[in-house]
Amino acid sequence: MAKASSPQKRSFSKPVLDQTLTIHSQNAQYVLQRGHSFLLVVRALYAISVVLRIIGEDAEMDQIEALVFERIEAVAKRLQEEHARLKALADAEGGVPVPRYTHPRAVTLQLSSPQLAQYVRLILSLDKTLILLDGLWFAGVLSNKQRKNATHDLRRLVYGLGRSLIDLERRARDSALRAGKQAELQAADAAVTVLATGSLVDEQDEAQNIEQSAAETPAPTATERSIEDVQVEDDAEPEARAHHATIQSVSAKK
Repeated sequence: MAKASSPQKRSFSKPVLDQTLTIHSQNAQYVLQRGHSFLLVVRALYAISVVLRIIGEDAEMDQIEALVFERIEAVAKRLQEEHARLKALADAEGGVPVPRYTHPRAVTLQLSSPQLAQYVRLILSLDKTLILLDGLWFAGVLSNKQRKNATHDLRRLVYGLGRSLIDLERRARDSALRAGKQAELQAADAAVTVLATGSLVDEQDEAQNIEQSAAETPAPTATERSIEDVQVEDDAEPEARAHHATIQSVSAKK
């Protein structure tokens, strides 16, 4: 006797913008990698822009959205100021070389909210500033120590913003829970998870997955990566890694 087919869950058609871009510098690339809190930022911004805006209190969400805008604008201003400062140094030298990067990464992003589009523009601005920074280093204007410290400060600036946005979403979520909206949150979380896990496609990684299975491609050891890679990876928040594992687990069950 044939089993009755279970009813399929309704899939809602949500607006997204697909954007393909190339990120050159290693530090900007790490901001976009799945295990470095990017998916948590995607979830947070979509929840703030859409889910919590529908089920949350208007006054509370107005305040949260204002804070999101202020914090994104503050980081954008900091990056613009730093780029202007570095450009002034380059102009004083009559120009500096533009380095070629050995492993630029092409990524396709599924932008699910205007705020996420703003966050992505910050990553592009970070990459642009780091390229200028490296040019000044090659020209001998910046020492090794100055380059290292400036790179670390810029990277942490964007990481810190990501953590801040995630915290704001949790604040709004806690408010919704206190208002008795737990059922609505649970119903919406599945859609948010799908959007998050579908938000980033790394074309280079996808090509590698076609050529080799995961079993045939062992993870590189620390000694196989550059020292700078290890330092950047160590900056990834352990909490972000744990949440990423949760996202993967939920997606695997679908």
